[in-house]
Amino acid sequence: MGEIIWDMLLCDSSIHNTLFRVICRTAESLEKLYVSRLWEPTEIQGLEAAICSVLDILSIMLSDFSKDFSSGSTVFHQAMMSSTKKPCPIVTSMISLISHFRNPEIQVGATRLLSMLCIIGDHSPPYLFGTSCFGPEDKQIADFRRSVYNVLSEQFLWNENLFVAVLKLLTSAARYQPAFLISVLDDKGKAEVLEALLQFAKRSDDLINSNPRVWLNVLNFLQALWQGASQYTDILKQLRSSGRLWKELSKYINIIAKTKPFSFQTLYKMEAQSLAYKYQCQAVILEIVACDMFLQRKLQLLNQKPDLSKEGIENGGFSGNVAKELCHFKDILSLSCDQSILGDLIQSSMSFDYDNEVTLRAKIAASLFAVHVMGKLATGDAGSLSVSLSKKIHVMSKKLSALPAFTELAAQYSQQGYSGGKELDLLILSDLYYHLQGELEGRKIESGPYKELSYYLLDSDFLQSYRSKSSEDLFSPADHVYLFNTLQIKTDMGLDLWKYSQWKPFESIGERMLICIQEANLMLLLSSSKLSALRAVVSVLSLNQEESTEDKSPTKREMSKQLNPSWIDHICRCFHSTLKSLSPVFYSSETILHFLAAQVELLLSLLKSNYKMIPINKHLLVLETSALGLRMLNDFIPSVAAVQRTMKLLLMLLLSSLECISFNLHSDNIGITEVRNTCLRLLPVLCNCLGNSENYALSLTVIDLMIKHCLVPNTWFPILQKHLQIQLLIQKLRDKDSLNLVPIILKFLLTLSHVKEGAEMLLISGFFPSLKLLFEKPPQHIWGLGLSVITSMIHSLGESSTYLDFIDSVINYFFKEKVYLISFYLNNPPVDFASDDRPDRKRARSQKRQTTLSSLKETENTLVLICVLAKNHRSSWVKAMKETDSQLRERSIHLLAFFSQATSPLLCPPLLKEEIDSYRNPSFVRSRNAWFALSALGCVPHSRSFSDISNKTTALILEDQSTENTTGGGSSTYFADTVGVQIYKISFLLLKYLLLEAKGAAKRAEELGFVDLAHFPELPMPEILHGLQNQAIAIVTEICDANKIKLIQPEIQSLCLLLLQIMEMSLYLELCVSQICGIRPVLGHVEGFSKEVKLLIKATEKHAFLKASMTELKRIMSLVFPHLSKAERFS
Repeated sequence: MGEIIWDMLLCDSSIHNTLFRVICRTAESLEKLYVSRLWEPTEIQGLEAAICSVLDILSIMLSDFSKDFSSGSTVFHQAMMSSTKKPCPIVTSMISLISHFRNPEIQVGATRLLSMLCIIGDHSPPYLFGTSCFGPEDKQIADFRRSVYNVLSEQFLWNENLFVAVLKLLTSAARYQPAFLISVLDDKGKAEVLEALLQFAKRSDDLINSNPRVWLNVLNFLQALWQGASQYTDILKQLRSSGRLWKELSKYINIIAKTKPFSFQTLYKMEAQSLAYKYQCQAVILEIVACDMFLQRKLQLLNQKPDLSKEGIENGGFSGNVAKELCHFKDILSLSCDQSILGDLIQSSMSFDYDNEVTLRAKIAASLFAVHVMGKLATGDAGSLSVSLSKKIHVMSKKLSALPAFTELAAQYSQQGYSGGKELDLLILSDLYYHLQGELEGRKIESGPYKELSYYLLDSDFLQSYRSKSSEDLFSPADHVYLFNTLQIKTDMGLDLWKYSQWKPFESIGERMLICIQEANLMLLLSSSKLSALRAVVSVLSLNQEESTEDKSPTKREMSKQLNPSWIDHICRCFHSTLKSLSPVFYSSETILHFLAAQVELLLSLLKSNYKMIPINKHLLVLETSALGLRMLNDFIPSVAAVQRTMKLLLMLLLSSLECISFNLHSDNIGITEVRNTCLRLLPVLCNCLGNSENYALSLTVIDLMIKHCLVPNTWFPILQKHLQIQLLIQKLRDKDSLNLVPIILKFLLTLSHVKEGAEMLLISGFFPSLKLLFEKPPQHIWGLGLSVITSMIHSLGESSTYLDFIDSVINYFFKEKVYLISFYLNNPPVDFASDDRPDRKRARSQKRQTTLSSLKETENTLVLICVLAKNHRSSWVKAMKETDSQLRERSIHLLAFFSQATSPLLCPPLLKEEIDSYRNPSFVRSRNAWFALSALGCVPHSRSFSDISNKTTALILEDQSTENTTGGGSSTYFADTVGVQIYKISFLLLKYLLLEAKGAAKRAEELGFVDLAHFPELPMPEILHGLQNQAIAIVTEICDANKIKLIQPEIQSLCLLLLQIMEMSLYLELCVSQICGIRPVLGHVEGFSKEVKLLIKATEKHAFLKASMTELKRIMSLVFPHLSKAERFS
């Protein structure tokens, strides 16, 4: 019946017209009635009462408004927003009625309805409602502005409901009708409404304790302005110019942050409500601070170019206007970065006093009421219950009587001589009622049939069906909390009529249920308010963390002093305490899960922003805390969204802590035993987490990081062997729905394959067949990872003949079935040596030479596999490659020749997020030679003009600049250096492969006693080798000369060692070529080479890490150039 009436109200235009005729009036028309002789005072009062009633009706009809307009509600919404209503549109009428001060109830009703119309106007399709109604005439705006000012400027809150309703209207307009709000607030440069609010803010000291609800609504309006900052620039300037505002906000934060921990049982109802509003106020203030920090950050980024005028220098490099905008930023920093304030906020926000007993009592009281009603309905007495409630309980009764426990009780009672049928059911219900009553009074039900029936009632959706979104404060930060609708429950019960019926003796049952539900509501509201405050603290800390990553951030210095390690102890203690209140039985646990997630998020923010300041013992505490949380949450239903999110955050916390621990373990061995013991205890927990598909990738990443950097194989492998289901892991490689997991799985398997036992496990589990199936239609950038795992397996398994079948299958698959892919990656980047050397032709060819860093890495992985097979399994390799080895060598020489020339840039733009981030970072090699100079030109984003790169390339070619003197025109970046290093890694592997082939031929020559030139492998020309030698000499000399005093960083040391190895191998190949082919060194080259090498030797003398490499280099140089005089020898 209710749904039918509701549809009639929404769809019947005659009802709409009747309602609209009552309220489509203006304040002026109502005022005229008071001076009219035709209207008696009682008639005017009746009309105003009717207007109030209709306003309430329309507000209720709009309360269930949805953004997705249903066909039934469109008629009503269109009528409400119509601009052709007579005598005036609804919106115009509401704006006017707010000025009717003779009747505050009309003002409140009109204000509430207009707030909802703002939302409808924003979410409504423009074509549906035509011209917007929120564009009243100037006079109407002026009257409305004056009325709002009069309400807000009252010295005493003579009508709190009206004051709050006006603030909610301003908040709604700020969020949904910005043009309308700006017209109200801006009065030709004046800002009376804002001034009234600022004056009201000065009374915050009184409002904090006396009426925090009103202060919350003021803050909600301010927050709406900051969230819509792009539209309210001028308004925010006026608010910022008031230094009083930030002082008041800071004062409030200090007061609420020093709130002592409370126990819900010790709070009175009004105290709990007041405390809930205080926490919501804290949340809104911190969100405002976070918004303003974000805005100032953007303002700084937009004004990074310094103002070098006299005024600009006085303002710290900023222009006058910008400096004024940033001057109040110190007040925000005092709020967001002050250690004492943050410490107090963390202390007050982290504790969580959620009492499951309160919610349990509400459920027991509801079950008690339901059982009582079941008995009444069984006798045909529905009392004053609504039809819907009677139906719900009747369905519950049928399900209850069908339970095995109910049937068991019926059998027991029958054996004791009780008759069956309805009387027996009533007897069981009566006994169940007294059992529940006893549990409500503190006497637990013993295990058995009655316990099972009580569990069914507690888990039923009877009480749950009355949960609804809290709407007491439309824009409250805790508005998302779902409370029990006690008013609806009381209405459905018809409780007011019980005293006049036969149900009067049982009135206490319904009243007690309502009292228990109200207590549960109060606890839910308080816990949700505190949760919103904690989330706001997390927002500010997260924003601080982002700001601190920028060197020029104003918060950099403050953030470095921000963290107090004792906060981690407190957060972990609070987390443990919250976990204890977690129960998988009752729905109330969802609130606790949200709080757990916020606690973990806060801890994660602290770790990310200050990881260098946190000692190892604190990270150990974080690991233990995370393990405890994951262990408990694994027992919950994995489909619950809150469980998934909390587990995800715990895994992210583990990942962040492990990254820091692995970094510290490499530099300091303190605490290494404790770390390893903790990680070993964590491994089984993480393996269990793999059963959760939502967090599968993150769990596997944490395991990979842990065994790679924090543990040794003989400790972690037995645990994984016992707890990890490797077969299921490998099966996911074949699962089409798990393609996004493939890179993560392969990275883990790569780590596993580094251990011989792990490689054997992969071999037995059928990894290679699964990989072949994956390579049929491989996802992007999977080729190199797959090859890396196979290469690592081959290396770990060793040269034992036991695995020859596996080796043969690998060679046969990759170098026969997939030889086209091998050829593809050995032609990366595409190289075309044409005979036409005209500059325009060269430029056209250089434009085709485009690749990506990922493709270069795949080429590297391909060559690593080739080198491992050619070296460790020579006989199998030679046997299988008889027909294709010549082509493979030719392609290798071809690619090596391209890298040797280094005359034109290789276009390699950053594509992935991490590549773009590294492009923004400065060069770490700082070399202006060879591929590091050319990469600076070619490794730029697509947004850069290609013609600019082409022009610089042309200049390089036309000017015929030598490799050593190439300076280019690009600015070197971290990404460009990474590409340069990658090129030299590939060059090293190409030389290694060709050198292995040469050694193999030399060995055969020794066995035969002569050199079989017909079957001697192809080797690179000396000119190719000379080019690589010159590049290596130039770069290493440059780096060593630039770092004569300071220590060279490890990654630069690795590069220098790599380049010297390239030089050494190229000299070995040159020696081989000269001896086999009888080619003597060109005199001019020898002289130039001798001079450059002497400079290299001199530059490397002060760098001890190069001593061993230089010794080997000198030895091979003396073999390649034996005819040099003793004075010119490399010594």
